Amino acid sequence: MYAGKYRFSRRAEVLGKSVYDHAEGAIMLSVGSAYPPILPDLSREASDSAKAYVAEVMQYGPLMGLADLREAISDYVAADGVKCTPNEVLITNGAKHATDLACRVFTEPGDKIIVTAPTYMTTLQCLRSHGLTFVAIPQDKDGMRTDILAARLATMRANGDALPKLLFDVPDFHNPTGITMSLERRKALLALAEEYDFVLIEDDPYRRIRFEGDPVPPIKSMDTNGRVIAVGTVSKILAPGLRVGWAIGPNEIVRRMAMQKADGGSCPFTQRLVVDAIRSNKLAEHIDLVTDHMRVHRDTMIDALAEFLPDAQVRRPNGGYFLWAELPEGVSGDALAEKAVEHGVEIGSGRLCFPNEDPGNFIRFSYSYVDPNTIREGIRRLGEAYRNMAIAA
Repeated sequence: MYAGKYRFSRRAEVLGKSVYDHAEGAIMLSVGSAYPPILPDLSREASDSAKAYVAEVMQYGPLMGLADLREAISDYVAADGVKCTPNEVLITNGAKHATDLACRVFTEPGDKIIVTAPTYMTTLQCLRSHGLTFVAIPQDKDGMRTDILAARLATMRANGDALPKLLFDVPDFHNPTGITMSLERRKALLALAEEYDFVLIEDDPYRRIRFEGDPVPPIKSMDTNGRVIAVGTVSKILAPGLRVGWAIGPNEIVRRMAMQKADGGSCPFTQRLVVDAIRSNKLAEHIDLVTDHMRVHRDTMIDALAEFLPDAQVRRPNGGYFLWAELPEGVSGDALAEKAVEHGVEIGSGRLCFPNEDPGNFIRFSYSYVDPNTIREGIRRLGEAYRNMAIAA
């Protein structure tokens, strides 16, 4: 054992609990993993790829990704109105890899980035690792408050402050709140990006997992001046273990992002599986399957919360994987998350989702990973934890 003192970087000095650490044996209502019983069988595609494409899939992959996959992604997003060429598609190791590469290309430590408050907690970790300063903008039922953002940007400009270089948002079935941004807000964001010279990172992993309502056009579909990097992944619509995501933007941007890769190119074997799944229509069929199950999971969780934790105000999302709940004022989301583990269920504290100040009384759920009966049992246990916490207070 080394007896000296390691010279860790500042970012590595803190060693605490990770959002990827989970309580052993607890019912997992915190993790946005795929539902195990419906994980896809890709054994045929794997066997075919290992035989027919051995020289491709057992080698280092192209830096930008397989040409066939980039073409397939171009066709896939065209259904949402996004027009791009394969030359404008970069394949990454999931969506957060794409966001990380965009930060490498555009930002220096101390630069500003616009985010919602709250926002996706593990992306916040990524953004913090780049030393970025958050411009945190609240949301309402229509998404990010672009009027507040416009006022903040105008004040920065008037004061001679440095303006943000990037904006990150999840406009469809927002993680964690479940909000879908309105068309008017999407157009307003594009207008602000033009006026104040920043680039939008549009993270859209859940778009196709819609339970009700009509889809709103992606921001990227309205982008005529190269202001949007559209980020996608198969993690929620096929399988997270494949680690296949993408970024769509002007070649000048995505090529620079590719040059920041430190992995020698994303895995060509799993890329080939995704190509086959898209072209055989297996991906589309799997999205339908996931959507049908997640609709039942969502409804089960909402009904169980109404029965066992009626004090929580819950926003009903029209798609995606997550629920966001507000506890009565003064009730700590951190404390309830800790007490819940004692009762054998794990939820997420809302604190992890706030870039700056935490209101303190929010909790985050995922209904994706366990079956409806287990969801109901988990919420029942959570209700017990809540009541015991109130008695102790």
